[in-house]
Amino acid sequence: MGKWYQNKLRRTLLDMHIPDWNDEFMRSFDPETYFKALKTANVNAPMIYVQAHTGLCYWPTKVGTMHKGFVGCEDKMKHLFDLCNADGMSTILYYSLIYNTEEYFKHPQWQMRDVEGRGCTFKGSRYGLCCPNNMEYRAFVAAQIAEFLDYFTCDGVFFDMPFWPMVCYCDSCRARWEKEVGGEMPTIVDWNDPRWRTFHEKLNVWMGEFAQFATDEVKRRKPEVSVEHQFGPSMHYWRFGQNELIAKASDYIGTDLYGGIEQQSFACKAWYHLTSNQPFQYMTSRCYPTLAEHTTTKSPDLLRLCVFMTYAHHGAALLIDAIDPIGTIDPRVYEKMGKIYRESEQYEPYLKRGEMVHNVSLYYDLNGKMDAENNGYSTDSPQNANTEMDKVEFPHAGAIMGAANALRKHHIPYGVINNGRLDLIERADVLVIPDDPGMKAPACEAVKKYVENGGKLYFSGHSAPELLKEFFGVSFDGFTEENFTYMAPTEGSDIFLGEFTKAHPLPVEKRAAKVTGTPKGEVLATITLPYSVPTPKLTFPLDYYGAPFQGYDREQRYGSIHSNPPSHLTTDMPGILKAQYGNGTVIWSALPIEGVICPQHSEIFAGIIRELMGEKPFAFGANAADSVECILFEDGDEKLLSLVNLQEDFHTMPAVDTEVWVASDRAPKAVCSLPDEKPVAYRYEDGKVKIFIDRFKQFRMFAFRF
Repeated sequence: MGKWYQNKLRRTLLDMHIPDWNDEFMRSFDPETYFKALKTANVNAPMIYVQAHTGLCYWPTKVGTMHKGFVGCEDKMKHLFDLCNADGMSTILYYSLIYNTEEYFKHPQWQMRDVEGRGCTFKGSRYGLCCPNNMEYRAFVAAQIAEFLDYFTCDGVFFDMPFWPMVCYCDSCRARWEKEVGGEMPTIVDWNDPRWRTFHEKLNVWMGEFAQFATDEVKRRKPEVSVEHQFGPSMHYWRFGQNELIAKASDYIGTDLYGGIEQQSFACKAWYHLTSNQPFQYMTSRCYPTLAEHTTTKSPDLLRLCVFMTYAHHGAALLIDAIDPIGTIDPRVYEKMGKIYRESEQYEPYLKRGEMVHNVSLYYDLNGKMDAENNGYSTDSPQNANTEMDKVEFPHAGAIMGAANALRKHHIPYGVINNGRLDLIERADVLVIPDDPGMKAPACEAVKKYVENGGKLYFSGHSAPELLKEFFGVSFDGFTEENFTYMAPTEGSDIFLGEFTKAHPLPVEKRAAKVTGTPKGEVLATITLPYSVPTPKLTFPLDYYGAPFQGYDREQRYGSIHSNPPSHLTTDMPGILKAQYGNGTVIWSALPIEGVICPQHSEIFAGIIRELMGEKPFAFGANAADSVECILFEDGDEKLLSLVNLQEDFHTMPAVDTEVWVASDRAPKAVCSLPDEKPVAYRYEDGKVKIFIDRFKQFRMFAFRF
């Protein structure tokens, strides 16, 4: 039978972050009504709250505080668990770590504190944050875990929020830093400072250790119960302190993200190789666009797209609803869920088969989520505010998401590997390391060995100066002062596919990496600079007022008033290098062209990948619209190909005239559409099994059987 999470893929969560200052709050919650809604939604694994960010508990706790709405009806939530368990559903218990407003106010010594010693609520935050380094708070968490495991019968526990919502300088953090490192805790972000980098590493280690502590508390009492930790902040920048350690503390990983369907496509591939056990879980709000819009609901097309994007990657889908403060729900939501989950259920027999197939591996470094050129600001800076979670950008994220976008649109098979699974590097036909400032020695050594043994590598920008020295014999020398630069092809180079020339080079709005020394191999492109250092972007016309005009100094000169065109003087600074190393091939770019969301840049990046692949065929390909994504799984003599139409609109227009192919050294015995198992016409030619789909709306799956 396997673990419950291998078999129960239709999941839901009803958010219950409700305070109890109003006597009506949660009084109308009825477990029977909600259980019926779950049946309507065709859910087989509900996640159920027993506590919330408020810190209030939905059971008669002795070491915490029960929500007043449950006084006199203390067993309501237990009854819901019992109803679901008796029906054959698998139940996942929800518990909020760190976010606990009730205990935050009861125990000031548990509070996270900023540099000035202030708790998070001094600016009016609704969330009270307890520090995981406080041993009294940990003892409280352990006691609550013991209580809820004794009180409820569940199959799994989901721990939400194991991350740093703020950089904490409470007494407990200061004491731990003093014990493990010594001296004052850094308060200024400086990626050139080894002490700051040690602090960054400690944030990750401390949070990973806290997550493992919570997992161990569950496993010590009920080893059969699965544990999952919220993993969403791993997609965001350094301050949240989430890396592969959170994944290792989980039986499987999952998260809710709100960056749209392209982000979901990337995350599904990242989670696939990060989770300890399959399937991973992908959670998304039924509200549009996020849970902040409490009464809005995504269209059936949007909900279906989210579910089937997860299913295409053989993951488990979870749709999030939010309860009304008085404890009621909107039954129409569960009717919509039910229609989608009854459709998706038909595909589930195929989701346990095989492994994802990809030729290109994007290297996602969970320790590289910073802007290494942005230094000198305080950890209390607004750019570290919790409200900026989805807004703060860092080079590695932009580059890897751009690479994923380009490969998807060109129907090139790609996956996402990570720094916690260096063993996966050797499986790549082409390895891509996009603008990563966080690479450590073990990863560099694994990459060096990979290339030496015949691997094909593309890397860019900040990534691994030691590899730049190893592969090309040049030394990294910082970045250009100019923050808008160009690359011009060298004589005889067709790296830019004829689209850009020496006179009209490729533009990238980034600082270019500089090197010193004579490079080994070929110089395929050189850096071209604009006429002057571009000024900060101005908001016309208001920003012109204030200081009097001082004349054309370097920052005020420009070549064109609306842009920063290239100067006529090119440099000999290498822009793109190519060399052989051992049995492998390496291409390095001084600018992360893969991160530029522009058709020309995407085409050039795809061309580099094709050049590195050489004569080896891709696992699949397509003549299809940019919105069509292909995902392939292989299981012995069967290949399962899914197509997803990524149009993120309330009403999806069908994709038309789609031809897809799967590489094979022999013709198949049959090609069938799924789940109806109907034969599909195909052609076998030039080592490819080709099928044609006249039109499809959102999702199709096909089995190629050999």
